[in-house]
Amino acid sequence: MATKTTQKRSCKPRAKAVQKHGTPGPNGRLTREETTPLVLQAQEAFNYQIALGRVETGSRFDDWRRDQVMDAVGKPGISKIARNDWRTVMAHFLTLSGREDEAFALLQQTGVKSYRPASEFDTWESSETYVALIRDALAKHATFPAECLIGGKGHIHCGWLIAAARQRTRKPTLTMETLAERLDPETLWGLLSHLVSHINLREGRADLDRRKPRRYPKPADPGQIDDPF
Repeated sequence: MATKTTQKRSCKPRAKAVQKHGTPGPNGRLTREETTPLVLQAQEAFNYQIALGRVETGSRFDDWRRDQVMDAVGKPGISKIARNDWRTVMAHFLTLSGREDEAFALLQQTGVKSYRPASEFDTWESSETYVALIRDALAKHATFPAECLIGGKGHIHCGWLIAAARQRTRKPTLTMETLAERLDPETLWGLLSHLVSHINLREGRADLDRRKPRRYPKPADPGQIDDPF
């Protein structure tokens, strides 16, 4: 009698390289998580420009991308840019993708923030880069199969991140929409690291033997409880 076999969906955690964080501040080194969206947007822009007939036949994507980065910020490629270039380069590729409205919105707020900046390095460019990475991490985590999560706690959602941000900063009125405005880059970097660490735990990727002691940023200015932001 033949033995009947059934296939069972594998819940083996997805392989993921060890994340190498960049450094806070406008001149900080970009992480892979920051450069990847730029490369993907550049690819979309390249394809769009080909469709419009604005790219010479036989042009290589890598060469075209480097030329565009040079045109945007005067640096020879994505690997050479700093954090304060991220928004300009992304807006450039959005424009070349026919998404001018998104590019315009991205460039509306630049430079040192007007709301209680922590220092001259507390810029919109730096802070919004980290918020974009936080949103991206949450979105990717949401696609992870629920039955494969560890500990039976379910997915981490935006509310979890906001609760952590409010607890760390003692700013009870924080929202996802005001993170970039009200928190400095170093604090946001700490929140991103905290989020990724917990996502890795729930998705079964964390190496508990190699985890380092947690490092928390200095408490931020708590602001006013009735802060309209």
